[in-house]
Amino acid sequence: MESTRKSELLPAFVAELLLITALATFLLIVAGIMTRDDTVNEVVEAPATQILTTPAPHTVFPDISLADTVGERKKMFLNFIQDYVDARNRQIMRDRMRLLSIEETWHGGGVLADASHEWLLDLAARFRVAESDFDNRQIWLEELLIRVDIVPASLVLAQAANESAWGTSRFVREGNNIFGQWCFDPGCGIVPRQRRQGATHEVRSFATLHDAMEAYFLNINSNNSYQFFRELRRTMKLQQRELDSLVLAFGLSRYSQRGHGYVEELQTIIVQNNLTARDGDYSTAIGMID
Repeated sequence: MESTRKSELLPAFVAELLLITALATFLLIVAGIMTRDDTVNEVVEAPATQILTTPAPHTVFPDISLADTVGERKKMFLNFIQDYVDARNRQIMRDRMRLLSIEETWHGGGVLADASHEWLLDLAARFRVAESDFDNRQIWLEELLIRVDIVPASLVLAQAANESAWGTSRFVREGNNIFGQWCFDPGCGIVPRQRRQGATHEVRSFATLHDAMEAYFLNINSNNSYQFFRELRRTMKLQQRELDSLVLAFGLSRYSQRGHGYVEELQTIIVQNNLTARDGDYSTAIGMID
């Protein structure tokens, strides 16, 4: 029954996506035409709602082999990684709320303080959204809001489990690489033992698991390969729906050379391990689009 649900979800959802994307694009164009860019009066940014922070994650990766059963090993892995996922999503929520505050300031006819403008430009650079690529700042900010958004814990955990063999891979032990991320400069990481002839990639090494988590979220939220993932996520918010990781997984087919097979692997991990139960309140708490 679950496999039937997965196979039937995408066609209907994509049809909705195309319709809503067209409508959203039209509305953005209208908003861009109506936006005032000549305001000079300074308005204090609207205060962002406070978001409770989660405790800092433990920094020493647990020895998964110490658990007596497969179920205990999985639980140990998931509990450990979830602390990092939640911490990263909470930071994204704070950044997103600051973006929404800036949007409210601009809509109110105000200008940003120098510190806020500098922060905005730095965020845009990290998420690869150059202001010069957009006709006006409202559309630019809208693209930033599409990118600066959470990834459901269930989907992150499924990828972490898949890419790291539930925390047992060599790349986790030697380079804190929980998501199998590649790099291409000599010496940037760990050379795979079974790297095909002529390939030059390495599996990136990270100083900490926190760095690996940050790089993963930035990759999903800024890389052009995952634009479909971000469109699916935005459409769910336009529809005031909770983020569905089984559907969002379709947006990650380009993460692996296995393509659709990789998507099915993630969906199976999510279902078999009931990972959606680990999705926090942040799944719908921030940034529903009016």
